[in-house]
Amino acid sequence: MSGSQLFPVNLNNLTAKERHNYILNHYVLNSPAEAESRRHKRDIDVIRENHRFLWDDEEADTDSLSWEQRLALRYYKKLFKEYCIADLSRYKENKIALRWRTEQEVVTGTGQFQCGSRHCGERENLRSWEVNFKYIEKGAPLNALVKVRLCPTHTDQLNYRTKKREYKKQRRRAKEERRAERKRKRRRLDDEQESSTDSEEVEEEEAGKSASESQPETNEVPATDDTPADDQIWQQQPDLGQEQTSREQEFERYLEDLLF
Repeated sequence: MSGSQLFPVNLNNLTAKERHNYILNHYVLNSPAEAESRRHKRDIDVIRENHRFLWDDEEADTDSLSWEQRLALRYYKKLFKEYCIADLSRYKENKIALRWRTEQEVVTGTGQFQCGSRHCGERENLRSWEVNFKYIEKGAPLNALVKVRLCPTHTDQLNYRTKKREYKKQRRRAKEERRAERKRKRRRLDDEQESSTDSEEVEEEEAGKSASESQPETNEVPATDDTPADDQIWQQQPDLGQEQTSREQEFERYLEDLLF
């Protein structure tokens, strides 16, 4: 069977490239099998259908998830969730789009050291902003507090309708340092008060001891003791006059007792 009988045109009259394009366009791309395969979902289609901006820890239980949700969760875990990438093309309508950064964007510094707006390469005068991102997911309204770093031009677009709160790490760090310094001063004052009370108690105890020790010395009167010492008693001569007198007195008392 010749080529002219199989195809409407004579392929022998076409070049190799023309024959390839003819067969591809008429018999491959438009075949029923190709149309059926186009209705099959790719991985990116599954991720888009099951993607969530934030996954809760309870919802991240892989045992209760379908394979589509597990695929979307696996993609979610590969994202970096410190700063967001913003699409401000509809900022006048007060509508912005936010997404998390990929690994390649983290490596290049996009969204942190480079403006977080799409297709903006500005790296100077960046400012960090906290955005209360309100979005609808699976028909339910949700919100999340996220951070985004933008250049002055896109900062004005972000604050076109409402003023966002600027996120400043230095200001927050300074506030925490002042709070810690106040705590240290309060603790130091308490320690000084405790040490002063302890020193006062020690001084009072020492003053009481010194007063009790000095009191007998002030009240004590030196007395002259005329009695001879023990060793001098045995060296002295006996006083016979005094001893005789005492005997006579005793004899007189004895006679008086007998007579009277």
